[in-house]
Amino acid sequence: MFFGFAFLTATNVFAIELNLDYPSTPMGSTVTSQSTVPQYLKYIFEMGMFLGGIALIFSLTLAGVYYFLSPALPSMRAKAKDHISGSLSGFLILLLVYLIITTINPDLSFFRLHQLQPNVPVSPTPTPQTPGVYFYKTSGCSGDPLIKTSSIYDLEDKKRNTRSAKIIQDSVSSNSYISILFESSKFTGKCFYINPNLKCNSNIEPFASSASIYMYNFYPSSGGVIFFREPFYNAKGGYLQVSGAETQNNKYVKALADLTYMKNPNGNRFDPDNCTVPKEKMDCVAWDDTGLCKKRKCPSLSEGNIGSIGINGNYVVLLVYFGPDDKPAGPWSLCQSFPTPDDRIRMGPNKVKWEDISNQNRIPNYAIILPVIDNTNPEVNSIESPKLNP
Repeated sequence: MFFGFAFLTATNVFAIELNLDYPSTPMGSTVTSQSTVPQYLKYIFEMGMFLGGIALIFSLTLAGVYYFLSPALPSMRAKAKDHISGSLSGFLILLLVYLIITTINPDLSFFRLHQLQPNVPVSPTPTPQTPGVYFYKTSGCSGDPLIKTSSIYDLEDKKRNTRSAKIIQDSVSSNSYISILFESSKFTGKCFYINPNLKCNSNIEPFASSASIYMYNFYPSSGGVIFFREPFYNAKGGYLQVSGAETQNNKYVKALADLTYMKNPNGNRFDPDNCTVPKEKMDCVAWDDTGLCKKRKCPSLSEGNIGSIGINGNYVVLLVYFGPDDKPAGPWSLCQSFPTPDDRIRMGPNKVKWEDISNQNRIPNYAIILPVIDNTNPEVNSIESPKLNP
């Protein structure tokens, strides 16, 4: 009956302007001519609980007075007991009402009766894009793309019309693709590294004929790359060994002039005991009066001083020429990839053909090592890596 009366009363209230200013409840609620039915019910509930609490305190206070007067007037003791029992009953009723309401729905204790929302059309959930490398004929990554997850030997019949690209990673399997555009269909010549962190690699110069595509390995745990000064993995001529841990997070981008054939790459270049190149083959930097070399340093890997590259595991080695006019992200003037996607033998070149590289009028000055996951030729991954001779 209470709730029915409250709803009927609330309906009448909103039909006319309120002529009185109703006091606020201790919780801060009040009603006006603009109040809604839930707000009015909330006001009645809070005010009722407040008045019930006041009546409870008054009844207990009166019971205390009666009990205090009972030694002089014995009849007052019975009245005190009646008021105490009535106060406790009233308290239990108030508590029971509150518990029943909040048990049915905690929101009912605050009368949060939500209004109906307008029928707003729900936008369809966008379909997730297929993971892979997207190549576009227009800038801004617009239009119909060519989507690939493996290396491409001919980009659109060698028309060299790739003008933008982007990479959609596989969020389900956590595979991350990386890709490099090459000027030649043999994965050599001018190159451009597609930044996987950009939503779109836009305004690419249309030069590419091929693209290598790999899945990046975030946690290379074994193997590595060995640069040999002599062909055929001859460690006696000097070597520089790079572990897989050094290639994590795209951090192995080194200038060849800063790399030397040393057991400890961070050591002193003038320390002959740390250099892996025989002393008589080290670079001479000072001569005595008789013309004999009196001071040597460990040779760097620059100016074609790499005879062979041993790859133990799944790694891609890029020898890059980065010139003063090249952009940091490319296109770079020259890239030579080892191994190329079509190389069946993945252990690296036993002889770097510098004569072919020099025909492109550029000599690489940087080395980049990328750890990858190679699932194209799993049978070659068991090939034994080159042994280092002491």
